[in-house]
Amino acid sequence: MPLLLLLALIPCCGGIVPITVSTTAKWSSASIYNYSEIPAKTNCTSQQESSSLTYLVDTTGSMSDDLQQLKLANGWLLDRVYARFPCGVRQYTMVEFNDPTVGPVRVTNSKSMFGDFFNSLVAYGGDDCPELAMSGLELALQRSPPNSFILVLTDASAKDYNNITIVNNVRSLINTTNSQIFFLITGLCLDLNDPQFLIYRELAKLSFGHVFQISLSDLGKAFNYLDFTLSRPANSSVQVFSGEYSAGNHSDSFPVQSNFSSLIITTDGSVYSIRVLGPGSVDVPLKNIVSEMWGSMYVVKYPGKGIWMYNIYAGGPHSVRVEGFTASNISSAARCSDCHTNASCEEALGILQCLCKDGFIGDGFTCSDVDECAYSWSNNCSSGICKNTFGSYICDCRPGYKKTLANTCVDIDECSRPDLNNCSALASCINSAGSYSCVCPAGYFGNGFICSVDECSAGVCGKGMECIKNVSYSCSDPCLYNTVLDEPWRSTNNTYLTRYNCDTDKVGWYRFVGAGGVRMSESCVPELRCDTHAPMWITGSHPLVSDGIVSRTACAHWSGNCCLWSTTVLIKACTGGYHVYKLNRTPVCHLTYCTDPSTVSDYSTCAADEVKRFINGTYQCQCKDEYKVSALSEIRPTLTCENRAIRATFHKCQLKTLNINIQSINLKNSKCFLYQEDSATNTISVLSPLQMDVGCGMQLIRNDTHVTYINVLDLSMESGDLIIRNEELIVKLSCTYQVNMLVSLSTALHPFVSSTNISIGGTGQFKAYMALYKDNNYLSVYEGAEVILSSSSLLYIGVFLDGLDVSQYAVVMGNCYATPSSNADDPIKYYIIQNSCPNKQDSSITVMENGVSSKGRFSVQMFKFVGGYDLVYMYCQIYLCDLKTGSCAPVCSGIRSLSGPDQENYSLKLGPIKRQDPPKSGADGTQAPWVLLISALLFLAKA
Repeated sequence: MPLLLLLALIPCCGGIVPITVSTTAKWSSASIYNYSEIPAKTNCTSQQESSSLTYLVDTTGSMSDDLQQLKLANGWLLDRVYARFPCGVRQYTMVEFNDPTVGPVRVTNSKSMFGDFFNSLVAYGGDDCPELAMSGLELALQRSPPNSFILVLTDASAKDYNNITIVNNVRSLINTTNSQIFFLITGLCLDLNDPQFLIYRELAKLSFGHVFQISLSDLGKAFNYLDFTLSRPANSSVQVFSGEYSAGNHSDSFPVQSNFSSLIITTDGSVYSIRVLGPGSVDVPLKNIVSEMWGSMYVVKYPGKGIWMYNIYAGGPHSVRVEGFTASNISSAARCSDCHTNASCEEALGILQCLCKDGFIGDGFTCSDVDECAYSWSNNCSSGICKNTFGSYICDCRPGYKKTLANTCVDIDECSRPDLNNCSALASCINSAGSYSCVCPAGYFGNGFICSVDECSAGVCGKGMECIKNVSYSCSDPCLYNTVLDEPWRSTNNTYLTRYNCDTDKVGWYRFVGAGGVRMSESCVPELRCDTHAPMWITGSHPLVSDGIVSRTACAHWSGNCCLWSTTVLIKACTGGYHVYKLNRTPVCHLTYCTDPSTVSDYSTCAADEVKRFINGTYQCQCKDEYKVSALSEIRPTLTCENRAIRATFHKCQLKTLNINIQSINLKNSKCFLYQEDSATNTISVLSPLQMDVGCGMQLIRNDTHVTYINVLDLSMESGDLIIRNEELIVKLSCTYQVNMLVSLSTALHPFVSSTNISIGGTGQFKAYMALYKDNNYLSVYEGAEVILSSSSLLYIGVFLDGLDVSQYAVVMGNCYATPSSNADDPIKYYIIQNSCPNKQDSSITVMENGVSSKGRFSVQMFKFVGGYDLVYMYCQIYLCDLKTGSCAPVCSGIRSLSGPDQENYSLKLGPIKRQDPPKSGADGTQAPWVLLISALLFLAKA
């Protein structure tokens, strides 16, 4: 096939860059892109060539997180190499491999352009675990200069390990190019002894490379080897020794025959200990660069000639490589006074060298402080907070811990003194590692920070009624408020498996109706019935009306055990001859609640608020005794104080008794109310939303702790059989709520808020809000389309969930950040919370709640973006965490969370917020300190 050349011109780095694209018959998917860039002006009198760097990157779908971490580690590496070796030049190569294709290949001499290559990496495809690593490696070796460092990043074994042609070609290319191959493996398809994985060890041995089986968070640590070797001119190292071993204790020796400025001893695998002896069997102190279970790196300075030995104790297959480095002329000096103040002057093999001291980085003539806290692998503060100092760093304790005289962090017992916790005076304080919790006493309701009397525990609703406690309490009859399940497949006679149903979404009161049966089975149901694997039945008998609400055990039959799984259900017998059940999910899938088909004849044809009576020789449906009325004035609707509305519920049977034509009912000012009919309960509900819309008549009375909403329903209707009269019913609505984050929104005419709908299991029953509050009580929200605040103001941001039952979920704020525009993808971003953890660079940030309840709260001091921007927009990406699965609170170490969620994220946006008093420049024309601070923080956020 003839070579096809496509020449395109694209703008790059202030100029025009040619792109050459070539395709061949063999590599039809491996396009080659060559980029060049004129090097930036430096003080270098000449450029020095260094070893080339090639990344062979697995871009299959599971590598999304790996690519982000690789980008971060590469940025750290190239910045350090440039600081040590500012006059070095090399080729950078990026090669991708996927399944079933490999390529493209991108080549450049520009460090910044190489960084841009990462933006083009996209994880996709690759449904199976092994990938085409050998095909990708062949392409990388073909397109890389001799003596290159090739890093292979993948989370899988090699699918094409048995392609003899490709593997032999890879072996040949390794021998002819003398390139070193480092395999960075973040996953495993089978095990370490699988041939698909062992091919990596063979090729690493052949190329004087390594196989690092590492966790993703340790990726940067493995780059320390490249930091040491790439910061030198090409051909400045010698391969001294290579060894491959199995588990156990062993010793080996190697000769040092040349004068080296340093040796680097690198291991991979589970090496527990290593001891190195120089000539004459003298113990040699090792400078530890990396020491992990997956690999280690040690440096020995100015090694003497002779026979060296080492002793190793290892727990599995491992490799040892020893490399010698000659003195570099990068840092050579005519006199020690040429060295930087933060460098030491050392003589190596007759050459004076300026070497930056530990904690600093540079070429010896320029040495800058290393911010060890900028990257997690640059410090050892695994259980604390890293704080950078000049030339070093310190590890401080995380919130909830304090430092001892022994420089260790111990838990603060917040419960030991009342000034250390915010528990209610009524609540019990329970200390935990790094935190504490508050629990209201028996008979009280609340989150422990606020405790109010729990009327439900006192049985205020009486027998047969369910007491529901939120801000206030309400009594509900489950016979009237339930969800109807009319699904014939629930019958225990159903032996067909078509959908493998599962009732993990069934929470609340339910009533079974229809041909499948109206009551659950009271005996063990055979497996594979009711269109599920393990059918559920109840132990014990169903209650009578006089029994009220009773508790029963629901069992699931599987593996020959009639009660392998179990849960508790509540049951009530209703006057109409039916039962209702309070279900609380099934323990696992696939389990369903099954019905007894023999109970179909028990199904009542009367409505929920009616009962059959024998009148004038026939059975008729009449209002139950508790709903009987003789005049319109006797109608008293049931008032329910819901989260977002006051509900007035009317029973149709009462209206039918008074010969009211239900279709004729009209609401005055109907645009202000919501009208609902429920055929299951035979009711009509009118809802008055808790909002301060002008013209809807809602009145509000508020004090510091409670708010009362008052409104009036005015209904007109027609009555009569022979003649028709117009009737009018006026009902006063009144509900009192304790003020909280949600209620405060309803009290505002135009709250400064945003919201989004959240669907759990496709039900769409929740709504998340994000609002800006005036103080740390989070009870008074700002109003209007824009908020203007002074520089001294604190932004109190609240995020919370609204729905029928939010207590089972915790709101976790994953990423909360600010931009100067209404574009969430604005490249200028200032992270306040990142990966669920606060930005430790900004001391004004306080996170009061995250991942512990259905609300999240944080605050930050008002700021303005550098660059003439006047506005600030806040964004939060949140997800819901089921508290029943365990702790949802993020565990933060250093500057990021130790773990990330797999749940679906939801985005909220708030803004604009405008700064009222823009900063002034100093008398000398320099920027005000706060401007410099935000500029520095933005730089860190981008990094």
